[in-house]
Amino acid sequence: MPEKSLRILIVDDDEDILANLSDILNDLGYQTDTATCGEDAIGIVQQFCPNKESCKFDLCLLDFKMPGIDGVELYEKIVEFNPQLRAIMITAYAGDDGVQRAVDAGTWKVLRKPVDIELLLGMIRDAVV
Repeated sequence: MPEKSLRILIVDDDEDILANLSDILNDLGYQTDTATCGEDAIGIVQQFCPNKESCKFDLCLLDFKMPGIDGVELYEKIVEFNPQLRAIMITAYAGDDGVQRAVDAGTWKVLRKPVDIELLLGMIRDAVV
């Protein structure tokens, strides 16, 4: 159980993965907001992070490959609202160049699909310390 109720934005175009991650994290006491595309995620961030001092999110979990805005482009837009907001990029597709793109954009960690939940939970704990 998290020490405080952390709020996590989860963005993935695979609705099953999105629902599974959200359900697991909610069951563990986290608050989650979800989006199936980068455009919707930007709207959520605009709503919950009007400025970096009042951003409601503690962490983002972003899918790397999505139609429209990919995870790296999305993270670059998110940090315009809150430069300190960390993200874990989750991907089944990123080769070394994709991982490097994510790292270059400032993504905190990259996690490959299928998601190892125990590894993800450890990353979440480490990210918000």
